[in-house]
Amino acid sequence: MNNSQNIFTKNTHDEIIFLLSDIGNFFNKKGDLIAKKAGLTTLQWIVLLNIARDPNLPIVKDVAEPHPGVLASEIAANRGVSRANISQVISTLISNGFVTQADHPSDRRRKTLHVSDKGISALKSIQDERRYLNDRLFDSISNEDQSVLIKSLKHLLETVSDFPHVSESELAV
Repeated sequence: MNNSQNIFTKNTHDEIIFLLSDIGNFFNKKGDLIAKKAGLTTLQWIVLLNIARDPNLPIVKDVAEPHPGVLASEIAANRGVSRANISQVISTLISNGFVTQADHPSDRRRKTLHVSDKGISALKSIQDERRYLNDRLFDSISNEDQSVLIKSLKHLLETVSDFPHVSESELAV
């Protein structure tokens, strides 16, 4: 008998996590193929969409005080990654001419990010394919079920964004 069979049981929560992970992997692979046509990677594309303020992106943490442009720290917070993780992507987008930066209106030490004309052109060049594939993906799911899915996923995102970045056993030490 295989010893691993003793520790694994069917678990709905585990199944959902694995399904979300596999779907995410699929989207990253497909996204790379689409983004490449515009000279971007999937991550660069998503960051560029953040800077363009695509209304479809989930915003976990709202901007404390509205300002023109987007801060790298805002993108990092909403993507659930470190600012250092996002900084390299932003640097590449700037050096490739997809993004510009300007001084923050109330804090000259901070830089706001803005999509350049080249960035807008890149996003426009892949928007139709993005929309076609997304529409095709959800054609088989009713609008009602899509609404339930969105509500559930937003709830999960809000819940997970409040999780500490260490395990309970590490907190107990």
